[in-house]
Amino acid sequence: MSEVEIHIKGKTYKLPVITGTDGKEGIDLTEFYRKTGLVTVDPGLFNTALGLSKVSRRDPEKGELTYRGYDLKELAYQSTFVETSFLLIYGNLPTKQELSDFSSRLSKHSMIHEDMLNLFDGFPGVANPLAVLSVMVTSLSSYYLEEYEEKLDMGVDLIARLLAKIRTIAAFTYKHAVGHPFVYPLDKNPYCTNFLYMMHKLPADNYNVPEEFDRILNQMWILHADHEQNVSNTAVQVVGSTQANLFASISAGIMAQWGAREGGRPTAAIGLIEDIIKTKTPVKDYFERFKRGGLTIRTNGFGQKAYDVVSPRAQVAREIIKDFYKDRKLSPVEDIALQIDEVVWNDSYFMENLLYPNLEYYSGLVFHTLGIPKNMFSVMQVIGRLPGWLAHWREQRMKGDFSKVRPKQIYVGENQRKYIPIANRL
Repeated sequence: MSEVEIHIKGKTYKLPVITGTDGKEGIDLTEFYRKTGLVTVDPGLFNTALGLSKVSRRDPEKGELTYRGYDLKELAYQSTFVETSFLLIYGNLPTKQELSDFSSRLSKHSMIHEDMLNLFDGFPGVANPLAVLSVMVTSLSSYYLEEYEEKLDMGVDLIARLLAKIRTIAAFTYKHAVGHPFVYPLDKNPYCTNFLYMMHKLPADNYNVPEEFDRILNQMWILHADHEQNVSNTAVQVVGSTQANLFASISAGIMAQWGAREGGRPTAAIGLIEDIIKTKTPVKDYFERFKRGGLTIRTNGFGQKAYDVVSPRAQVAREIIKDFYKDRKLSPVEDIALQIDEVVWNDSYFMENLLYPNLEYYSGLVFHTLGIPKNMFSVMQVIGRLPGWLAHWREQRMKGDFSKVRPKQIYVGENQRKYIPIANRL
């Protein structure tokens, strides 16, 4: 193992350098505070690695993203969301039998306890779906009391149970909000089809999910499945580091999605498109305003700060989108969205400034086409991201020697203040 030397106030300290399998290096600061009495200040943790992981690899300079060593594009075109979930969680692509067994477990555990249905009645129809989802996920801990550390195979089973039930809880959250009766999952339906079936089926009609809807939802969720240490994934691991149970840890990730910077971009992207339609502004004219500096593009589906070049997720999503919509009769939103795509990708200003439509822009468009209301877009992202959260949570538990996350700080407040009795305060 190589080392680096750091010189502080006349003293030299040697710190080990950890090298990843991709050649990337990082300074191990585990003993830094003990040796020097100093801490590092890194707001946002953009220069800090939370730990070592085998789940996914993001290369911001080259614009690469792999899941367990597999190229994202290859998975998006050849895999399914269920198979990719197995890969992320357990480390390898499943055999035919393993995939069959895993799919069967997801079907078997897709129902939720009937008592949980009463919990939905405690929420008004206008409740934020993420609030409902997080409470319902946390409540699962009341029905599955076994601890992961006590029985690892039961922990793995809990992972499959949660992945199975999250789509049912999400669909029931929507049905409750609009006042429709709950539609139960069908074991014969594939994972994505089952979700769309529960979302859109009404007792009085015979709803069949189009095959192309199932396929593109698989692809969008694969693209969302993991993105290394994003905020929501880190939240899951921070809470998990306390040895909180699976459901509490995942609930933390769900709550992190509430913020516009983490889970609100697909919604904002569709909102921008709707504004163009409402104002009847030609797309090219609408975007000229950004070039003139009159307006700034913010969290609405353009650009990705996690990359120094074009995001690989955006590139793959764009290819999928162009193929999916080429033979479809377009709605006004879809038509404007594709016009924006052409204008932005062919304008040097936006490309040089890396303000291209990102994954969330395209996934928001897909969610709209699938009939998902905007207030459910963040929930759709939760389902897509869940395999990555589960993979990192399980990896953390399997290591067995993880530490509780406990950052330090630099205090910059007042010191030595004296208490003044209330009677003497002006």
